[in-house]
Amino acid sequence: MGAGAGAGAGAGAGAGAGAGAGAGAGAGAGAGAGAGAGAGAGAGAGAGAGAGAGAGAGAGAGAGAGAGAGAGAATYSAEAGPGTGRSFYATPSDLGFRPWALDFTPDDAGYAPFPFAETINPYQVDASGNDAFLEWTTDDWDPALRFWELPYDPHLTQWLKPLDPSKPSIMAAREFGGQPHQWQFGRDDLLGKNWLENLDLAWQPDPHWNPQDPNPYAGASAATWATAKDAAFASILSEIEQLQMLMQDDRDRYMAEIIEQADGLAGYITAFIDTSESRRPWTMELVNCGLAIGNIAYFHYKQHFKRVRASTLCPGLAPPFGPPMHPSFTSGHSFLGHLIALLLLEIPALRQRYGMFSAPFDGTPGKAVDPYPVVTITLDTPAVVTLSVLTTHGLSAGDPVKFQPLPGQGLPAPLAAGTTYYVVTAGLTANSFEVAATANGAAISTGGPGAPVRALLLANPLMGRGELTSPLLWLGERIAKNRERLGVHYASDSSGSRHIAAGIWRALLHDRTKTRIHCPTLRTVLAHATAEWPTKWP
Repeated sequence: MGAGAGAGAGAGAGAGAGAGAGAGAGAGAGAGAGAGAGAGAGAGAGAGAGAGAGAGAGAGAGAGAGAGAGAGAATYSAEAGPGTGRSFYATPSDLGFRPWALDFTPDDAGYAPFPFAETINPYQVDASGNDAFLEWTTDDWDPALRFWELPYDPHLTQWLKPLDPSKPSIMAAREFGGQPHQWQFGRDDLLGKNWLENLDLAWQPDPHWNPQDPNPYAGASAATWATAKDAAFASILSEIEQLQMLMQDDRDRYMAEIIEQADGLAGYITAFIDTSESRRPWTMELVNCGLAIGNIAYFHYKQHFKRVRASTLCPGLAPPFGPPMHPSFTSGHSFLGHLIALLLLEIPALRQRYGMFSAPFDGTPGKAVDPYPVVTITLDTPAVVTLSVLTTHGLSAGDPVKFQPLPGQGLPAPLAAGTTYYVVTAGLTANSFEVAATANGAAISTGGPGAPVRALLLANPLMGRGELTSPLLWLGERIAKNRERLGVHYASDSSGSRHIAAGIWRALLHDRTKTRIHCPTLRTVLAHATAEWPTKWP
């Protein structure tokens, strides 16, 4: 028998795949999982009568040696995602790593190096003229994940099967999963709650322009529906062009990091904050809470939106492994990177080092992430609203906005708390805007003179797509971008996941209304983790 030895990180089980004297069977090395003397999974290569190779990934720590032989039948479980041991993030061994020469010069006949132009439109019609959209189907899912296509089970029966229910992180996830009415929303509610922004869903034709929709817009017609589908495809083409540029400019240079982050996202985060299981076990459990809660949330939304992968529409993107066998929107890596960062920044000592910074960068410690973005409103004609910490708002002319005064303060007249206003074209920049009382109306004046008034913008905590001036959130953005460099996620997958993760974080820890998500175990873990990071600073 072949024998291999390796080391894994995390608590999971690696799986090896190879061929011995036959198709995964024989006296030589076959497909199997090595069991080691640690909590991780071994990975190795062995030789018998034939030759075999195995690859494993886990989320624990330890080293082991194992040997496998036999028919190599796969063992499926409900595990999936970074930190749960599925190699290359729920990618079967058949779709494992395959290197491509990333040379983008035309060949000796002058032909294109990759078929970039050959991109299909997912919004087709059938022979009868009816919509026949290309969507993710049940058969497209990894067999271990197809239970997500079933009606949602708030008890998470299938999801729990391979997990240890005694862990606080799993209990926190069960508390979260048992309140689906607090976090499972459709397109309209996600936009209305600012858990998503219009640009996040530009790839999807707005169904209300379809005259056959149960709640169509006034004026919806076959023509408006065709226009909506054309606009959605134009957005997809623009995103695919971005992915092609990343493939040419970045993929080769970032490949080692991309491969490691496929299953090792959590390890990047814990290394970045310089912590470990032995030093700060509750901090590690807080990271596990983010992994577990995030796993439930983003898989629900993958099933809901059913978006096909970019390489399905443009094969020339040629991802070197995968793509993973689950839908594209939302991006699990982006979701987890942002959610875990937000959870860790609840710890004051980590917030001071890795929180939100503002220019001038004069050594002042980082600040907390605002559950609602803070803005300043000038007393002027017209009034100008400017972000205080975030760098870009991502708003467009006509977008609705609402304001809330800071505690003990008021809004400058005539602005009123909770009233809907509309962004106007005039004065619209990346981080500032003016508002009107009606769509396409005149910009509101707040009089003056006087000092600008600080207020809250009732928007997403991480609104827009701009730079997040927090080292820990920078890491979340980098992890998300690497999935784009790989060619398995669109930019809107990354931004949409950033926004839903931020909305869930706010509902978990900063919402005292009936819309909050009640997870007492998460708060207990957070309290223990905070105690592991003493600080003399406020």
